[in-house]
Amino acid sequence: MSPTLAEGPSGSPRLIFFGGTFDPPHLGHVGIIKELRRQTGQRLVVVPTGIPGHRPRPIATPQQRAEMVDIAVRALADEQVSVCRWEVEQNHPCFTIDTVERWLAEWPETTIELALGSDVTAGLPTWKSAARLMTLVRLLVFERGGAPESGEAVLTRLRQLGFPVAGAAVIAVNAPTVDATRVRERLARGERCDTLLPAEVGEYIRAHGLYRPEAEAAASPGEG
Repeated sequence: MSPTLAEGPSGSPRLIFFGGTFDPPHLGHVGIIKELRRQTGQRLVVVPTGIPGHRPRPIATPQQRAEMVDIAVRALADEQVSVCRWEVEQNHPCFTIDTVERWLAEWPETTIELALGSDVTAGLPTWKSAARLMTLVRLLVFERGGAPESGEAVLTRLRQLGFPVAGAAVIAVNAPTVDATRVRERLARGERCDTLLPAEVGEYIRAHGLYRPEAEAAASPGEG
């Protein structure tokens, strides 16, 4: 990937990283991407996780999830939103710090803003090389309705713990609240999720028989 980046305040290329397992990518994710773009005007890179280092392995394979993210991003028809497949191309657990360091090694002038929900931000202290990560990126914490804790409260706690979060920003996003676990449960029962998924992603899931019990059993032995 060799993106053309918007210029940040200091004159350096500036972009937003938005990562996740995207198992599957749903309308909540799409809504967040649209809000981040609308409120910041910055280029956004969606980073699907390969083999997560902090959570159970997703049901869909890394390649399937990357393909679904590609489909969802193409449907946005926004040239300033792209997909980075670095993590899904690895055959070992992936961590955000590794992706950020690799990106900066190739494009050292980049200013990276890491977009995280307030709930995810609260768990940052458990991440690999969390303190170093926070020196390499600017946190962009987004709040959604129903979040258990505000972004400012989470940042205050991180400061109290001694983490470097200078320059972190909090924004409120108006995006659908979609529970990926319930989406998978509905798909496993053979139900359609047309109001929860981008239409093109729903078509991909049906075409590949994803999230049905027999599909999960077939995918598990060879994944990774």
